[in-house]
Amino acid sequence: MPNKNIILRIDDRLIHGQVLVGWANHYPIKHFVVGNDEIADNDWEKDLLLMAVPPHQDAKILPLPATTEYINTHLNSPEMIMVLIKGPEDLKQMARDGLQLKEINVGGIHFNEGRKEILSYLFLSDQEIALFRQLMAEGFVFTCQDVPMGHQFDLKTILDEKK
Repeated sequence: MPNKNIILRIDDRLIHGQVLVGWANHYPIKHFVVGNDEIADNDWEKDLLLMAVPPHQDAKILPLPATTEYINTHLNSPEMIMVLIKGPEDLKQMARDGLQLKEINVGGIHFNEGRKEILSYLFLSDQEIALFRQLMAEGFVFTCQDVPMGHQFDLKTILDEKK
């Protein structure tokens, strides 16, 4: 991971077993932040996600603008943080809000109507591909990786090969 203290991960499942067991056991993650406007405004969904987090780790759910502010103010945090968002639309909003972190980890975006397989865990629509390309043009770098010890793929290279 290029940033040593914050992993910003796109994963449409947000907090789930692979994140809590795989990523948090591989990296010394102390804090989880979920950036999602809808969940931040829904106590039931918020409580459901937070219940999955072990007691020795801190977790919070913030709206996207607060998530961007959190990342920007914690770039030099001595403790490792994983920030989870659902998709490139959320990242685009965060970019508009002034996100300073440009290295993004891309995990699972699962099959849905209108999406095509890019990797076994990454399915994107033409609109999502265009959005990722737009973000790349703005200086964002995307590394696809389903699990911490899994192979890393450069999203730009993969998309260029699939043209």
